Amino acid sequence: MIKAAFFDVDGTLLSFKTHDVPASTRRALDALRAAGVKVFVATGRVFRMLPESVNHGFDGYVTLNGQVCFDGQGEFRHQSIDRAGVERVVEQVEAGLYEALFMTEDDSFISGHSPRVLHNERHCGLVYKERDPSSALELEIMQMCAFVGEPDEHLVTEGNPYVVTARWCDDFCDVIPMGGGKPEGVRAMCERFGFTLDEAVAFGDGGNDISMLQAVGTGVAMGNAGDNVKAAADYVTTGVDDDGIWNACKHLGLI
Repeated sequence: MIKAAFFDVDGTLLSFKTHDVPASTRRALDALRAAGVKVFVATGRVFRMLPESVNHGFDGYVTLNGQVCFDGQGEFRHQSIDRAGVERVVEQVEAGLYEALFMTEDDSFISGHSPRVLHNERHCGLVYKERDPSSALELEIMQMCAFVGEPDEHLVTEGNPYVVTARWCDDFCDVIPMGGGKPEGVRAMCERFGFTLDEAVAFGDGGNDISMLQAVGTGVAMGNAGDNVKAAADYVTTGVDDDGIWNACKHLGLI
């Protein structure tokens, strides 16, 4: 019996076309709540970067790819990147290898606006504020995003034992603490509410969702997901703009 549902944001809850939650998804969420299923957000974003359509109405939030988790009673998971790991990325950014997004618990900034960064801003409907990357050394960094292509992703982790990467899209890879990730956040949330992972379903579309889909009892890939994500899922639904969440919930007998 499924008691908890976890939803990625970009490309899962939010349409890339409208940057909003489709009407059918809103109906599915309401139906899940009415059926007694707890609904949670599981995103790589900082909470304050979430649009109004997603920043309220959920039972809890797994943010920053699992590094900060909270519910109505407050925060209960907090894992940052070791300062030495941040220093390594700052060094690479300053050497001109790539641009990086640095994310604290409640804020974020970009080191510069490369074509990859500009493309991602347009794709997600976001605008990143720009700051000197060295300012990250004075902050507690929870996550970074390195704007490198997949062939160069190894640059981020070479000589940096404090981090691991997960790729959501072609523009960048998420850089998270060793031992972190969405599965750890989902596990913490389930423990918080007294559920097992087998009693949870998760929905996602990106490479950083793969481990989450594999960790829960039922993993659902959106129709707009990459082939690697679909291969990791128990069920592949239609796209975010084609009633994907509604159709999956109906197929699974949740609504």
